[in-house]
Amino acid sequence: MQPTIILIHGATLNGASWAPVRRRLESSWRVLTPDLPGHGSRRGEPFTLQGAVDTVVAAARSVGPAPVLLAGDSLGGYTAQATAAALPREQLRGLVLGGSSHEFIGAPVRPYLLKAGLFRLMLALFDERRMVEKKIPGVLRECGMDDADARATIDAGVSLAVFPQAVAGLRGFDFKSRLAAIEQPTVFINGDKDLFHVRGEAAYVAAARDATVHRFADCDHGVSLRRSAGYADLVDGLARRVFA
Repeated sequence: MQPTIILIHGATLNGASWAPVRRRLESSWRVLTPDLPGHGSRRGEPFTLQGAVDTVVAAARSVGPAPVLLAGDSLGGYTAQATAAALPREQLRGLVLGGSSHEFIGAPVRPYLLKAGLFRLMLALFDERRMVEKKIPGVLRECGMDDADARATIDAGVSLAVFPQAVAGLRGFDFKSRLAAIEQPTVFINGDKDLFHVRGEAAYVAAARDATVHRFADCDHGVSLRRSAGYADLVDGLARRVFA
């Protein structure tokens, strides 16, 4: 049974966006990078958190009973937290959660609701495909992705329209109670400039049973893109520990 790492992408992106991380991992582990509903090859589907959980569960079942480690960033990190309880205890060995320690209950969700409203306004005024082609290459390069990987990510399907759906899917979900039920080791990763998630980090770590924290200096949200090598090394380190 070959141990497997399931990488879960962030909102608007797709499985292809994991290429820089995947290349550092796949010489040692089997790596899966599924597209969540509403993303990539599944852009025609609506996003729901349950649909995202079902996607990750299906990926784990496809390699079962091999042990798996879930690693996600942003929306992918929240999806990993929500998925953990749906996987057999003997199969799930650990979680790596990047940029997913901010509450989506009450007042803290308001900035995301405002951003979702801005996305809706832009999509009402401008063609989504043109916006993607004009803006996203530069955004991905600014995050540290090279031109070839950025092109592959865009060609695999970047969706701006799914962002409001992702916010709605996370809103009101009690992720900290899910963390309290997870017995497996959990690594929290944040950039020190990602203030929302840094502020919420202590509460999420306190809720988890077996948690460690890594903070990337001079780094904003999207640690798996901005610090792909370091993120991959943290995933690899936990994998070597829990798959031993």
